[in-house]
Amino acid sequence: MSGDDPGYSIAFTGDAFVDIKALDGSIKNKLKKVLTKKLAIDPHGYGLPLRSPLNLYWKHEFAAHRVIYRIYEEKQLVVVCAVGPRKQGDAADVYKQFQALAQTGKVAQQIAEVLGSLTPGKKKIEPPKR
Repeated sequence: MSGDDPGYSIAFTGDAFVDIKALDGSIKNKLKKVLTKKLAIDPHGYGLPLRSPLNLYWKHEFAAHRVIYRIYEEKQLVVVCAVGPRKQGDAADVYKQFQALAQTGKVAQQIAEVLGSLTPGKKKIEPPKR
């Protein structure tokens, strides 16, 4: 694998896709670069693991935003679970919203749907159409 070859496929939960659609154009462009030039190549190296209770997830910081994702090493897959602004102490904070979803089981259900939709040999995952 050479320097810019994606080693990981990128998939999106339904909620992450909604988050991305709500971003303005300049943030979407930055996110696209993060996904293709960083997380698809080395999601461990460009991210940081989150602490409990979100210890199964990773984050990557860009601008004032965060991408929250989960790495499936055996599938060479990164599942983007949430994207949003970091507003510490604010109800709109991406971590606060994501933790609430994770506690309901909705995130696990959406990840299961993403993993179930994978077919052998399929490399790139398209965001869900809504």
